[in-house]
Amino acid sequence: MEIPWLCWCSVILTIPLTLLFFQWKRKKAPAIPLPPGPTAWHILRNQFKLGKRPHESLYAFSLKYGPLMSFRLGMKTIVVASSPAMAKEVLKTHDHIFVGRTVMETAKVFSHHKFSVLWGEFGPQWRYLRRISTIELFSPQRLEARQHLRRHQIFHTVRLIFESKGKPVNIPHMAFSNLMNVLGNMIFGTSLIDPHNPASVGLKDAMWKIVKLYGLPNLSDFYPLVRLVDPQGVSRQMAKHLKRMYDFIDLFIQDRITTKNKKLQQDSDKDFLDALLDARTEDFTLFDIRALIIELFLGGTDPTTTTIEWVMAELIRNPQKMKRVQQELDDVVGLKRKVEGHDLDRLPYLDAVVKETFRLHPAVPLLVPLKSVRDCEIEGYMVPKDAQVTVNLWAIGRDPAIWKEPLEFMPERFLEGDNSEIDYRGHNFELIPFGAGRRQCLGRPFGIRMVHWTLAAFLHSFDWALPCGITCKQIDMRDDFGLVLKKTVELNAVPIARLPHHVY
Repeated sequence: MEIPWLCWCSVILTIPLTLLFFQWKRKKAPAIPLPPGPTAWHILRNQFKLGKRPHESLYAFSLKYGPLMSFRLGMKTIVVASSPAMAKEVLKTHDHIFVGRTVMETAKVFSHHKFSVLWGEFGPQWRYLRRISTIELFSPQRLEARQHLRRHQIFHTVRLIFESKGKPVNIPHMAFSNLMNVLGNMIFGTSLIDPHNPASVGLKDAMWKIVKLYGLPNLSDFYPLVRLVDPQGVSRQMAKHLKRMYDFIDLFIQDRITTKNKKLQQDSDKDFLDALLDARTEDFTLFDIRALIIELFLGGTDPTTTTIEWVMAELIRNPQKMKRVQQELDDVVGLKRKVEGHDLDRLPYLDAVVKETFRLHPAVPLLVPLKSVRDCEIEGYMVPKDAQVTVNLWAIGRDPAIWKEPLEFMPERFLEGDNSEIDYRGHNFELIPFGAGRRQCLGRPFGIRMVHWTLAAFLHSFDWALPCGITCKQIDMRDDFGLVLKKTVELNAVPIARLPHHVY
């Protein structure tokens, strides 16, 4: 997209004014210094490099400036934690201070942030959105009661793969369809996606673009004077894709309102949408309901789909590790039935494979940025009020001081020694794929169940080979940065049935 000359003029004028402002402000520096970091001029010279692969660039900076560093980008002070100790300071010790949210311009499209659990400010409305989601959708009781929905959909997906008759399967699209249909049944009481329908691919692409746009560095976030012109067109792109999601969700909401007006439903027939509509008040409107449902779909599909794809790619690249997972499944489940939900707690090696993937390929490499609600001192450094604070999970997962041979895919590391005690529920800061503290991902219980059960079903039901002409070493393991760290080239693999045909 060609950027109008007026937009560039605004940017060119804004940047030097911003730097002059900070030069003046630096003369009035506080007694307690900011965490160390690159100078404003240095980060400006590296801004575009930082923008392409921020998780890697910030890791490189942390090697020079330490596990807690700061820099100024435009009008914002950015603080990055790159070690478990610093992550704990931000997400646990001082989580009552870093409970705010830095709202990106892309999140302000259609005023989405005002009704959002992801981007919303900490307060009564935000707490209510989390509470109703937890109670009605993600509580242990609700997840157990709706286990049959996950079971039915996963078995249906396995059947679709079996019916491909040895043709290559697009792993992320199959996983995405599986997740969308599980969530569709939990929220709307119906499946939403047909993996053989091209329209389904379009919906997946729209959702991925939204997640990608959320993660892209945007000049409008750092230079307020250029927000109106949107020089990179990021907000305009977001509006297009978000409207598509709004229209999609609105169809279900309006249809359900009409249906509810025609008949009364028994409690046993109610789904999550019914619970939300029943809870409507002046403070909890259809705008809140729509925004919440969109975020549940985005948060419940893209990170989980990405994790499943990375696991499958790593196991196909490491056939011996795939065989070990399958042997564990055969020992626990056998070859005469499918994997059931109650089998998952008896699969420690599969769990280790998932942990290793969370470490090496975190779905969200930079946790969604927090905001300090007041000044806070950490390790002798000042994190000022309104600073944007994030945790670099990608850096933590590659720290050689924590992990032996950090670039190697070694699930065994989680079965022995101190690492065997590491979990991913927000208590061990070496591995926090869902975050920690008050802003921890509310869908964690659902995500963990879906990742484990889907992978167990895929690996127990099939051997997996690469399409003709591609070797294990030729699998493209590059990633595209966004809010979610997606594989650049989607994984296609050939399923080979390994169970008796009647089981499918």
